[in-house]
Amino acid sequence: MSEHNVLGARMPDNLDQLLQLIDDGNWHPIGDVAPKLGWDFTRTRQIVLFLSEHGLVAYRSSDQAVKIDSDLLNLIKKV
Repeated sequence: MSEHNVLGARMPDNLDQLLQLIDDGNWHPIGDVAPKLGWDFTRTRQIVLFLSEHGLVAYRSSDQAVKIDSDLLNLIKKV
């Protein structure tokens, strides 16, 4: 089985890195997150939109910011 999803990101390492960057529950502009992951803005936005559609993160289009979903954050803190 391939470690790549349809967006081309290696899973689970890249997903874990993204979630660690935003695990404080605050809003993070995609423009700040992308370089920390070594991704370009467009790729990061595509991944964030995908995760948002599946309820893992919240996406605020007005300023293109992302934050971890509160239920997921609570689950991560319990584990």
